[in-house]
Amino acid sequence: MACICSAKLTRLFPHRRFRSGLTLLELMVVLVILAIVATVAVQSLQPQVDSQRFESAARLLEEVRAATLGPARKFQLDGTPIVSGFVADIGRFPRVETNDGDTEEISSLSELWSNENQLAMQFPFQFRPGPEQPVDYSTIRLPCGWRGPYLQLPIGTQKLVDPWGRPPETLVDEMGTLGMLQITIPLSNNQIEPQVLKANLSGGKVEVTGKVLLDRPESATVRIALLTPEPNSSLTSLAVLDDEDKQPESFLFSRVPIGFRALVADVNGKRQIKYLQVTPNGAPVVFDFQSRAAAINE
Repeated sequence: MACICSAKLTRLFPHRRFRSGLTLLELMVVLVILAIVATVAVQSLQPQVDSQRFESAARLLEEVRAATLGPARKFQLDGTPIVSGFVADIGRFPRVETNDGDTEEISSLSELWSNENQLAMQFPFQFRPGPEQPVDYSTIRLPCGWRGPYLQLPIGTQKLVDPWGRPPETLVDEMGTLGMLQITIPLSNNQIEPQVLKANLSGGKVEVTGKVLLDRPESATVRIALLTPEPNSSLTSLAVLDDEDKQPESFLFSRVPIGFRALVADVNGKRQIKYLQVTPNGAPVVFDFQSRAAAINE
């Protein structure tokens, strides 16, 4: 209809130029229709977007947990659990950076991926001996040190953020040790309380217990030590943990970082060394110093 009217006007006024098109009212109607269609499309896709973000958040927490404590359910050929990750290599949890002592920065846990951090430069992965004093453990060597990155961030990203662009919440215990990582899912239209995804990291430090079989416990002098990496106190030699159970026939070490560790038992001048994988579900260790013992490492 608009084209016909334009043609008639052209014949009546040949020297004038007339343009056909949408009026302002018609343009506004078109824009309103497009806005309604876009709103319906976004609302129909929102559940799918929320589901993808939820899955990404859960996957992020699992990746951080695996980087910190090593992948779960992996075993050697003999059935021994494979213990790896940041805690196994370093002997402690990654640091939680803070701002003014109360607000966490999104650069927290950067020791998991940044190869420019102080730990990576001063504590590279290699064999390290035990100390020589006050007791000589220098012949005992353990592989330890930073061999990351343990976590791969998206290309172009330097900070750990969740699918909503926020840093995951880090919860520490009374000793300042990282114990929990969590992400709070934003509320949707039909939710009253937010959903929280959590990754429990408390299994990174466990108890190591055991027994010492002795012929005459009442006259035995027993010293039990556990050697583990501890970059907070020494970057050159292993740290030595003392037995917390003062009974000669048993020993206890609490808050031992998981990983490849060494237990040393000295009884009346004789020494036994046991290298073991400390796992979250480890079994008690037994030292046999009875006369029927087959061989003792001097």
